Amino acid sequence: MEEVLPRHVPARAGLEWVTGAFRLFFKSPLMLAAAAAIFMGVLLMLQFIPYAGAGLAEIITPMLVAGFMRAFRSIDEGSEPELPQLAAGFQSSALSLATVGAIYLGILIAIVMLMKTLGVDYEAMLKALQEGASPEQLSLQLDGKGVLLLLGLALAIPAIAATWFAPALILFGNARPLQAMGLSINACVKNWLALLVNGLALIPVMLLALVPLVGILIMLPVMLGTAYLGYQSMFASRN
Repeated sequence: MEEVLPRHVPARAGLEWVTGAFRLFFKSPLMLAAAAAIFMGVLLMLQFIPYAGAGLAEIITPMLVAGFMRAFRSIDEGSEPELPQLAAGFQSSALSLATVGAIYLGILIAIVMLMKTLGVDYEAMLKALQEGASPEQLSLQLDGKGVLLLLGLALAIPAIAATWFAPALILFGNARPLQAMGLSINACVKNWLALLVNGLALIPVMLLALVPLVGILIMLPVMLGTAYLGYQSMFASRN
Protein backbone atom coordinates (compact mmCIF):
# COMPACT_ATOMS: atom_id res chain seq x y z
CA MET A 1 0.00 0.00 0.00
CA GLU A 2 1.42 3.36 -1.04
CA GLU A 3 2.23 5.69 1.84
CA VAL A 4 0.31 8.97 1.99
CA LEU A 5 2.55 12.02 2.17
CA PRO A 6 3.02 14.24 4.08
CA ARG A 7 3.10 11.94 7.10
CA HIS A 8 1.47 12.89 10.37
CA VAL A 9 4.06 13.30 13.14
CA PRO A 10 3.53 13.61 16.92
CA ALA A 11 3.71 16.97 18.66
CA ARG A 12 7.00 16.05 20.36
CA ALA A 13 8.63 15.95 16.92
CA GLY A 14 8.65 19.75 16.95
CA LEU A 15 11.05 19.73 19.90
CA GLU A 16 13.07 16.85 18.46
CA TRP A 17 13.70 18.88 15.30
CA VAL A 18 15.30 21.63 17.38
CA THR A 19 17.57 19.29 19.35
CA GLY A 20 18.37 17.43 16.12
CA ALA A 21 19.22 20.70 14.35
CA PHE A 22 21.73 21.53 17.07
CA ARG A 23 23.31 18.09 16.63
CA LEU A 24 23.61 18.70 12.88
CA PHE A 25 25.10 22.13 13.50
CA PHE A 26 27.75 20.93 15.92
CA LYS A 27 28.88 18.22 13.47
CA SER A 28 30.08 21.01 11.16
CA PRO A 29 29.82 24.34 13.01
CA LEU A 30 32.44 26.30 11.07
CA MET A 31 31.05 25.32 7.69
CA LEU A 32 27.45 26.10 8.65
CA ALA A 33 28.42 29.38 10.34
CA ALA A 34 30.28 30.39 7.18
CA ALA A 35 27.22 29.42 5.14
CA ALA A 36 25.05 31.61 7.37
CA ALA A 37 27.46 34.52 6.93
CA ILE A 38 27.28 34.13 3.14
CA PHE A 39 23.48 33.87 3.30
CA MET A 40 23.16 37.07 5.33
CA GLY A 41 25.82 38.84 3.29
CA VAL A 42 24.06 38.14 -0.01
CA LEU A 43 20.72 39.36 1.32
CA LEU A 44 22.34 42.46 2.80
CA MET A 45 24.10 43.36 -0.46
CA LEU A 46 20.84 43.03 -2.37
CA GLN A 47 19.28 45.66 -0.11
CA PHE A 48 21.61 48.24 -1.66
CA ILE A 49 20.02 47.76 -5.08
CA PRO A 50 17.51 50.60 -5.45
CA TYR A 51 13.83 49.63 -5.66
CA ALA A 52 14.42 46.02 -6.72
CA GLY A 53 16.78 44.86 -3.96
CA ALA A 54 14.22 43.73 -1.40
CA GLY A 55 12.22 41.89 -4.06
CA LEU A 56 15.29 40.13 -5.42
CA ALA A 57 16.16 39.02 -1.89
CA GLU A 58 12.78 37.31 -1.54
CA ILE A 59 13.14 35.64 -4.93
CA ILE A 60 16.56 34.13 -4.31
CA THR A 61 15.96 33.18 -0.66
CA PRO A 62 14.52 29.73 -1.59
CA MET A 63 17.65 29.14 -3.69
CA LEU A 64 19.88 29.96 -0.72
CA VAL A 65 17.77 27.79 1.58
CA ALA A 66 18.12 24.89 -0.87
CA GLY A 67 21.89 25.13 -0.41
CA PHE A 68 21.45 24.62 3.31
CA MET A 69 19.16 21.68 2.67
CA ARG A 70 21.87 20.05 0.54
CA ALA A 71 24.49 20.67 3.24
CA PHE A 72 22.25 19.20 5.95
CA ARG A 73 21.62 16.14 3.80
CA SER A 74 25.38 15.58 3.53
CA ILE A 75 25.84 15.90 7.29
CA ASP A 76 22.87 13.60 7.88
CA GLU A 77 24.45 10.97 5.65
CA GLY A 78 27.77 11.18 7.51
CA SER A 79 29.67 13.30 5.01
CA GLU A 80 31.43 16.61 5.51
CA PRO A 81 29.54 19.43 3.75
CA GLU A 82 31.40 21.66 1.33
CA LEU A 83 30.86 25.31 0.47
CA PRO A 84 30.00 24.57 -3.21
CA GLN A 85 26.92 22.73 -1.95
CA LEU A 86 25.51 26.11 -0.93
CA ALA A 87 25.10 26.83 -4.63
CA ALA A 88 22.88 23.76 -5.10
CA GLY A 89 19.81 25.96 -5.47
CA PHE A 90 21.49 27.93 -8.28
CA GLN A 91 22.76 24.82 -10.04
CA SER A 92 19.67 22.60 -9.80
CA SER A 93 16.00 23.61 -10.09
CA ALA A 94 16.94 27.30 -10.01
CA LEU A 95 13.89 28.41 -11.98
CA SER A 96 11.48 26.45 -9.79
CA LEU A 97 13.04 27.80 -6.59
CA ALA A 98 13.01 31.36 -7.93
CA THR A 99 9.36 30.90 -8.91
CA VAL A 100 8.51 29.98 -5.32
CA GLY A 101 10.27 33.16 -4.17
CA ALA A 102 8.45 35.24 -6.76
CA ILE A 103 5.05 33.84 -5.75
CA TYR A 104 5.84 34.51 -2.08
CA LEU A 105 6.88 38.07 -2.97
CA GLY A 106 3.65 38.62 -4.90
CA ILE A 107 1.60 37.44 -1.92
CA LEU A 108 3.49 39.74 0.45
CA ILE A 109 2.97 42.73 -1.87
CA ALA A 110 -0.76 41.95 -2.06
CA ILE A 111 -0.97 41.74 1.74
CA VAL A 112 0.91 45.03 2.18
CA MET A 113 -1.35 46.78 -0.34
CA LEU A 114 -4.48 45.40 1.31
CA MET A 115 -3.34 46.45 4.77
CA LYS A 116 -2.47 49.93 3.50
CA THR A 117 -5.98 50.23 2.08
CA LEU A 118 -7.37 49.21 5.47
CA GLY A 119 -5.24 51.75 7.31
CA VAL A 120 -2.00 49.99 8.29
CA ASP A 121 0.96 51.34 6.31
CA TYR A 122 3.90 48.96 6.89
CA GLU A 123 6.14 50.99 4.58
CA ALA A 124 5.53 54.17 6.59
CA MET A 125 6.27 52.33 9.83
CA LEU A 126 9.50 50.92 8.41
CA LYS A 127 10.55 54.35 7.22
CA ALA A 128 9.77 55.79 10.65
CA LEU A 129 11.96 53.13 12.28
CA GLN A 130 14.81 53.90 9.89
CA GLU A 131 14.49 57.58 10.77
CA GLY A 132 14.75 56.82 14.48
CA ALA A 133 11.12 57.05 15.57
CA SER A 134 10.57 56.36 19.27
CA PRO A 135 8.42 53.45 20.50
CA GLU A 136 5.85 56.00 21.65
CA GLN A 137 5.57 57.47 18.14
CA LEU A 138 5.13 54.00 16.64
CA SER A 139 2.51 53.06 19.22
CA LEU A 140 0.53 56.17 18.26
CA GLN A 141 0.54 55.03 14.62
CA LEU A 142 -0.75 51.62 15.68
CA ASP A 143 -3.30 52.84 18.19
CA GLY A 144 -6.62 51.08 17.62
CA LYS A 145 -5.22 48.89 14.81
CA GLY A 146 -4.60 45.71 16.77
CA VAL A 147 -7.26 43.74 14.89
CA LEU A 148 -5.83 44.81 11.54
CA LEU A 149 -2.33 43.76 12.62
CA LEU A 150 -3.68 40.34 13.58
CA LEU A 151 -5.38 40.14 10.18
CA GLY A 152 -2.09 40.90 8.44
CA LEU A 153 -0.37 38.18 10.45
CA ALA A 154 -3.16 35.71 9.69
CA LEU A 155 -2.77 36.40 5.97
CA ALA A 156 1.02 36.03 6.10
CA ILE A 157 1.04 32.67 7.93
CA PRO A 158 -0.24 30.63 4.94
CA ALA A 159 2.39 32.25 2.71
CA ILE A 160 5.14 31.27 5.15
CA ALA A 161 3.69 27.76 5.42
CA ALA A 162 3.71 27.44 1.62
CA THR A 163 7.44 28.16 1.44
CA TRP A 164 8.70 26.43 4.59
CA PHE A 165 9.26 22.98 3.05
CA ALA A 166 9.10 24.01 -0.62
CA PRO A 167 12.89 24.30 -1.23
CA ALA A 168 13.51 20.77 0.09
CA LEU A 169 10.55 19.38 -1.86
CA ILE A 170 11.89 20.90 -5.08
CA LEU A 171 15.54 19.98 -4.47
CA PHE A 172 15.03 16.43 -3.23
CA GLY A 173 11.62 15.54 -4.63
CA ASN A 174 11.71 17.35 -8.00
CA ALA A 175 8.34 18.93 -7.17
CA ARG A 176 7.02 21.74 -9.34
CA PRO A 177 6.71 25.17 -7.66
CA LEU A 178 2.94 25.18 -7.04
CA GLN A 179 3.00 21.48 -6.17
CA ALA A 180 5.79 22.06 -3.63
CA MET A 181 3.96 25.01 -2.07
CA GLY A 182 0.72 23.03 -1.86
CA LEU A 183 2.47 20.07 -0.23
CA SER A 184 4.21 22.43 2.20
CA ILE A 185 0.89 23.97 3.27
CA ASN A 186 -0.62 20.50 3.58
CA ALA A 187 2.27 19.40 5.82
CA CYS A 188 1.87 22.48 8.02
CA VAL A 189 -1.89 22.02 8.38
CA LYS A 190 -1.61 18.29 9.00
CA ASN A 191 1.14 18.77 11.59
CA TRP A 192 0.20 22.14 13.02
CA LEU A 193 0.71 20.99 16.61
CA ALA A 194 4.26 19.76 15.96
CA LEU A 195 5.04 23.02 14.16
CA LEU A 196 3.57 25.03 17.05
CA VAL A 197 5.82 23.16 19.49
CA ASN A 198 8.71 23.73 17.09
CA GLY A 199 8.00 27.45 16.92
CA LEU A 200 7.85 27.77 20.70
CA ALA A 201 11.08 25.79 21.09
CA LEU A 202 12.77 28.09 18.55
CA ILE A 203 12.01 31.26 20.56
CA PRO A 204 15.09 30.94 22.82
CA VAL A 205 17.13 29.93 19.76
CA MET A 206 16.10 33.15 18.00
CA LEU A 207 17.35 35.11 21.01
CA LEU A 208 20.83 33.95 19.99
CA ALA A 209 20.59 36.55 17.22
CA LEU A 210 21.02 39.18 19.93
CA VAL A 211 24.53 37.89 20.69
CA PRO A 212 26.93 40.16 18.74
CA LEU A 213 28.65 38.70 15.67
CA VAL A 214 28.25 34.97 16.32
CA GLY A 215 24.64 34.69 17.49
CA ILE A 216 22.91 34.82 14.13
CA LEU A 217 25.54 32.49 12.64
CA ILE A 218 24.23 29.80 15.01
CA MET A 219 20.57 30.76 15.00
CA LEU A 220 20.07 30.70 11.22
CA PRO A 221 21.51 27.20 10.56
CA VAL A 222 19.63 25.75 13.54
CA MET A 223 16.34 27.27 12.39
CA LEU A 224 16.84 25.97 8.84
CA GLY A 225 17.96 22.65 10.28
CA THR A 226 14.52 22.22 11.85
CA ALA A 227 12.98 22.75 8.39
CA TYR A 228 15.25 20.03 6.97
CA LEU A 229 14.40 17.60 9.76
CA GLY A 230 10.71 18.42 9.41
CA TYR A 231 10.95 17.57 5.73
CA GLN A 232 12.71 14.32 6.57
CA SER A 233 10.00 13.39 9.07
CA MET A 234 7.09 14.16 6.76
CA PHE A 235 8.32 13.45 3.26
CA ALA A 236 11.63 11.60 2.99
CA SER A 237 11.75 7.94 1.99
CA ARG A 238 12.14 5.50 4.87
CA ASN A 239 13.75 2.78 2.74
